[in-house]
Amino acid sequence: MRKNISTLAIAFSGLVVALFTVSCEKNQQVAERDLNAGALAVLHIPTDAQGRIVPNASGNVLNLSASNTYLLDSVTRVPAGYTLNIPAGTTIQTGTARTYTVTNPLNPTDIQTRSIAGVLVVEKGGKLNANGTATAPVVFTAASSSPQAGDFGGIIILGNAPTNKPGTQEIEGLPKAPTAGGNTYGGSVANDNSGSLKYVRIEYPGIRLFENQEINGLTLGGVGSGTTLEHIQVSWSADDSFEFFGGTVNAKWLIANSGDDDDFDFDFGYSGKIQFAVGLKDPSSTHSTSGSPATSDANGIESDNDNTGASPANTPITRPVLSNFTLLGYNSSTSTDLRNGNRWRRSSSLKIRNSVIAGFHGGSAFESVTSSGADFSYNVLHAFTSLYPPTGDTAPSFVSNVTTSKAATGVGTAIGLGTNPFYNSSSATPYNVNSARPTSTSTTSFAGTEYSSFFTPTTYRGAIAPSSVGANWLAESWVVL
Repeated sequence: MRKNISTLAIAFSGLVVALFTVSCEKNQQVAERDLNAGALAVLHIPTDAQGRIVPNASGNVLNLSASNTYLLDSVTRVPAGYTLNIPAGTTIQTGTARTYTVTNPLNPTDIQTRSIAGVLVVEKGGKLNANGTATAPVVFTAASSSPQAGDFGGIIILGNAPTNKPGTQEIEGLPKAPTAGGNTYGGSVANDNSGSLKYVRIEYPGIRLFENQEINGLTLGGVGSGTTLEHIQVSWSADDSFEFFGGTVNAKWLIANSGDDDDFDFDFGYSGKIQFAVGLKDPSSTHSTSGSPATSDANGIESDNDNTGASPANTPITRPVLSNFTLLGYNSSTSTDLRNGNRWRRSSSLKIRNSVIAGFHGGSAFESVTSSGADFSYNVLHAFTSLYPPTGDTAPSFVSNVTTSKAATGVGTAIGLGTNPFYNSSSATPYNVNSARPTSTSTTSFAGTEYSSFFTPTTYRGAIAPSSVGANWLAESWVVL
């Protein structure tokens, strides 16, 4: 969740968005002709006057075609009972904006207008199947030759899985839904299925509706474990890259690249499992701040049991089960625009093992965590200032962590990533993906019932295998750094 934005200039500048206007009736005519006909090179995803997708000729299913580029207008919705299918190799770009009158839920007297485009909302009971391949990913991106963070809206998936909030909740960052319940999430179906995302890139997303009311790169509200999330990259988000509001969904092979705020944010009782996740910070992107005087609030992981602080004891407790994360800040001890590699707070619990966390001023902060079942073990942790800020809080279980505080020139060696820095700001290709690989195997642990299923046992820490063990998935062609 983003706070105030720092003044650090973003590397990409300028905005030339190609806007294509089309009436609702024309959108419906396109749908009736069958979008798979490929008659047009660029098509608007057809919606009705309320922004809901218009299906193909039979059933409540809209099938797109990789032979076309599609424009995502305003806030486009996949309602309950509808399915949007996006095949491998399809590109979705920001389409026509719409002006919405929005009311700040934290201050009902604050009523403003916002121009919004490029937002895809999968409502409770709807499904999104965006299944790319390693050589033909599905790409959501800005319609600009010089894009910047926030030029694409973002993807929001809402499901019926449990949260720790009473009843159903409204997801943050959206204007009022055209039909009742269109922005709500949460329920009692732990294995709820909202579809499948495989080999997907989401580029330049993020919209700030109001303070603490933002759209992230990929927002998941009450999404259930029947949903598939694999090989997803979010790049240059204007807020968090991935945010999980409750739910039970599991995920593998996630990349958060150059985001403004947190790479991974967990709230409201999220209890899923994630393995093989990469977070890369970039000095050229903006980074969020909070407080007065403003200080950095950009973390690798931020986790709250209740991000409002109102109900810290609500159950289920936010407790993600994580393994094989690589979270890298900068190779510089002088920069002040990052906070902590991990920030566990507001009664959140945690279980994170076999991971590499480095390049942040603080390592892993435990601020009023729920210690029952909390585990921070078999990790490699580096920090420029304090490994475990702040001191004095209840700490989780620690087993076989490797910790070190080194100067900038020693970071790579200290965390077992070789002698080269993992980020080189003077290079045309600043990320050397091979420098994010550990140089050798290390002691790991996948013991316990929580690691007996879903997780793939490894002999190394971090998201990427040493060259002696396996291929570097971060170097696959679907990944763009």
